[in-house]
Amino acid sequence: MAAALPGPPQWVAAGQSAVILRVLAKPGSSRRGILRGDPRGLVIALNAAPEKGRANDELIGLIAAALGMRRTAVELTAGAGSRHKILRISTTDPAEVARQLIALAASAAP
Repeated sequence: MAAALPGPPQWVAAGQSAVILRVLAKPGSSRRGILRGDPRGLVIALNAAPEKGRANDELIGLIAAALGMRRTAVELTAGAGSRHKILRISTTDPAEVARQLIALAASAAP
């Protein structure tokens, strides 16, 4: 019997006009960027401390830049005061954005 092909990671979901992205933020890190995919979310290191929304602002900018999108397309919908966050990325091509995020996680993995 053939093994089932893996589906998309649990941390990304493409909808009709947006992608929902679960993130596990690591604020106050010495390095900055996407570290890896994890069942809990896309693990992202941020330089900013988790004070006054600085880390959230850095997270939105990092995701927008990584995808070549405007910051206004990326919205923090849950987890403003937590390391576990949910982002909504508005786009006309959710499947492509989800593919890009999966590729970014794969290329960042050790």
